[in-house]
Amino acid sequence: MQKQREELKLKLGVTSFLMEYKVFLVLAVIVVALCCMTPLFWTSQNLFNILRQVTVTTVVAAGFTLVLAIGAIDLSVGSVLGFVGIMMAFMLQAGVPVGVVIIAGVIMGIGTGLLNAFLVTAFKLPAFIVTLAMSSIYRGLCYVTTGMEAVYGLPEDFLFFGQGYVGVVPFPVFIMIATIIVMYIVVNRTAFGRHVIAMGGNEEATRACGINVNRTRYGVFGVIGGCAGLASIILTARSASAQVTAGTNMEMDAIAAVVIGGTSLMGGNANVLGTLAGCLIVGVVNNGLNLMAVDSNWQVVAKGLLILFAVILDSVSAQVFKKSQIKQAAQKSN
Repeated sequence: MQKQREELKLKLGVTSFLMEYKVFLVLAVIVVALCCMTPLFWTSQNLFNILRQVTVTTVVAAGFTLVLAIGAIDLSVGSVLGFVGIMMAFMLQAGVPVGVVIIAGVIMGIGTGLLNAFLVTAFKLPAFIVTLAMSSIYRGLCYVTTGMEAVYGLPEDFLFFGQGYVGVVPFPVFIMIATIIVMYIVVNRTAFGRHVIAMGGNEEATRACGINVNRTRYGVFGVIGGCAGLASIILTARSASAQVTAGTNMEMDAIAAVVIGGTSLMGGNANVLGTLAGCLIVGVVNNGLNLMAVDSNWQVVAKGLLILFAVILDSVSAQVFKKSQIKQAAQKSN
């Protein structure tokens, strides 16, 4: 009997692990398939190129993981990214030191997130509507302040944050890894992370337990705003300019990556490592399609199919896992 219980426990543990990190299996399958389809894929230059390309999306998606975890949405991050980039470019042109501009960019991002949280909390408005409206406001400010023209002439010290290398590794990759590590610790090792998950599972029950859900909401939107500001630094430096359209549809890329990574749109869970894998999947697929000279319009279709596949996979796997738990519990009771 003891042996059977140990076997059931092992099976349940293996099943739980596969359910949580199934996205890495999907990533491995896609990588193997692309290696077979195009020999150019598995080269060090191309692999580093993929990592460099996904850094912006990954930094944004890391913060977006918390937003989805509380069952909310933020449609303003793309416009915030573009707006912060333009503000930083103006500051650099005015001779403000690079270090000050970097800090200011992150602070501006955090400020936009806190403003979203204030509007949602103070007026009890849906985050979807608030962030949609703010997205239009920030994008309009991008148009008005630039006259629809990109801002150039950024100093070399600033460009390092998007174009620099440490050895053979692009510097933005280190920013991306650091962001993922910090976010993983926040979600899995802090009281704030536990409050986020609890709030996404049941906000009223969380409030009844004495947790300040409004403060948690401010924290979550502050984090996603800070991530948008950090991503803006990378993108603006990589482009060597602040583009008026920078960040367009970035929120959709982030949502795709987070959902593919296993974080539910309904809230109640947050898989930061899965988000990283989701970003890599989107980047790998886009890169593979480019190498195979597939029309860019079909890449948009492929991204939509990826999101649909991720949602279906998450739903089906959750049902299979639940049935497995019930079956093993019945066997254990017998």
